[in-house]
Amino acid sequence: MTLLSKPRAPGWIVCIDFGTALSKVAMVRDKNRTLLEPDDIRPLKLTDGGRNPYLLPSIVFVTDRRLLFGQEALDLALRSEDRHALVSPKQYLSTHDPEDFDQRLPPEIDPSGRFSAKGLLRLYLAHLLERAGQDARQRDLPWPVPVRLARPAWQAERAVYGEKTLKMLVRDGFALVDKLGSALSAKGGLTHGAAQSAVAGLTGMTAAEEKRIFKLSNKGEASVLEATAAAMGTIRNSGRRIVAVADIGAGTSDFGAFMTGLPGKDVLAEIEGSSQVLREAGDFLDMQLRRHILEKAGLLLDDPAARGDANRLRVRARNNKETLFSEGLLTVQVGDDIIDVTMREFLADQYVKGFARRLRDKFHATLNVAVSCAQMYSPPSDQTPVEILLTGGGHALPMVRALFETPSIPWLYCEAAPDLAERPEDISFFPVARQLVVAIGGAVRELPVMTAPVRGVELSS
Repeated sequence: MTLLSKPRAPGWIVCIDFGTALSKVAMVRDKNRTLLEPDDIRPLKLTDGGRNPYLLPSIVFVTDRRLLFGQEALDLALRSEDRHALVSPKQYLSTHDPEDFDQRLPPEIDPSGRFSAKGLLRLYLAHLLERAGQDARQRDLPWPVPVRLARPAWQAERAVYGEKTLKMLVRDGFALVDKLGSALSAKGGLTHGAAQSAVAGLTGMTAAEEKRIFKLSNKGEASVLEATAAAMGTIRNSGRRIVAVADIGAGTSDFGAFMTGLPGKDVLAEIEGSSQVLREAGDFLDMQLRRHILEKAGLLLDDPAARGDANRLRVRARNNKETLFSEGLLTVQVGDDIIDVTMREFLADQYVKGFARRLRDKFHATLNVAVSCAQMYSPPSDQTPVEILLTGGGHALPMVRALFETPSIPWLYCEAAPDLAERPEDISFFPVARQLVVAIGGAVRELPVMTAPVRGVELSS
């Protein structure tokens, strides 16, 4: 029986966090979230290389004969001077028109002229699912199980189209795993011929397949908002809590405020009016760092003389940013020059300061609602603190840390940490938990209550 037609094993739910820069997959036991223990939460290992096996680079690299995915694609892209990888394929869902999906990719990405963005997205999801299934089986976990999908806070029209496209990509991913199997993750990549032949035979998704593959809500949706998933993956119900979440990814920064129930009541409600999204995040900083370096070297982004250096800086962008913010200094070679960038000068850049201001403004709107709710529910003689939870790959960036360290509204605050399991310190992946909370929370059985949202009162700025 194929993965596509096989009944989904009960007892677990899996969530795919198809990230702009890094993709994650996590399985959570299908039980009440207040009863979850460390062994009930299982992020899946998706790569053998890189620093974190749970994070799969969202990248496809097309050579003259083969397709490479994930870490292997990233490694080759770092060595390439004249070819571009398909980086951040998820952005096609957020920024491109539907008809763009079926168009052939430019020759600097696909020199063969054989593939569309849609074809590569299908194959990337197949690679992800093959790796996830392989790890699940090695750890004696059931596979496949019902799927949920994390998604950004798209506008209404794009949300309908995005949900439909995400489900189709996952459905096609399972079909491609059935056809290609371990060839999807074989060292050296997948041949063009095998990839084209497999994609050409795909058919549309049936209603029975949709019902079988996905964990559908009572609204018929298979997706959950990333900020909502982050709340589900981090907030344990231990009495009345008000938590403001800032989930900073690569493509978007998502914000929301949530309230738990009184002791003995397992309720997580999204506070009405608290949801905010900034369509800029880590990738925006990567772009600004690349621009900043090229300007210091006297080069222009669109000049042919800068093409090789700009491409190398694009592929190394995330590593360069991490080095700059962890060590305070980045040294790179551009042409024959050695360029130094300090964290202080980069944070003083006008475009970086603008990003920090927009980030703070969006979070202020969420914090405004959270604090107003805390005022309403504080006992007469005390303040109910607002917990600030920073998650996602950008949680440690200076302008993100400042959201907690210098909040924009006077109140009593404390910093929250991921604490879904009873003993979070016993979780083997705890050091990287903040990057996995969306995948974990999206796989939790109960999603936040939406039928009776808590309404805050507006505060002055």
